[in-house]
Amino acid sequence: MIIVGLLVAAVVVWWYMTTLTPQDITDLTDTWINTVTETNNPQLVYNLFCSDGNLVGTVSQVKRKGEDIKKYFDYFAKLPGIHVTNKVYNISKVTSSVFVNTAFITWKWDGLPEPLTARMTFIYRNKCIFQLHSSALPEVNEDLLEVSNLA
Repeated sequence: MIIVGLLVAAVVVWWYMTTLTPQDITDLTDTWINTVTETNNPQLVYNLFCSDGNLVGTVSQVKRKGEDIKKYFDYFAKLPGIHVTNKVYNISKVTSSVFVNTAFITWKWDGLPEPLTARMTFIYRNKCIFQLHSSALPEVNEDLLEVSNLA
């Protein structure tokens, strides 16, 4: 009977540790933003990624893994005056432990002539970032906008 109780407890703990909610994803993304813009500590930003995570950063042309993720944030998290002026999250559940946050985040830092809006896709596995892909939002294509009826 004790063994059954221990197994049930183990399953409950495992379920709790691997089950995410949209609010968890909001909180995890906010933590990432705060770590980049307030803590400005590349190691702490890197620690938010899964051990096998990867990054395609807004101001980079290469896919980064491992310590190269930290090297990216040695630059990006230390931009003088970096902060977020706006954020919009679009969170989708893939499984109980995998979520995608397709976010639009507007950045500003000293020397940047005008705010930069990035479309950022965070893929969370459990409670870490498995993949982060980011790029600057392109200019509006009026022809595409007209045929899409998305205005």
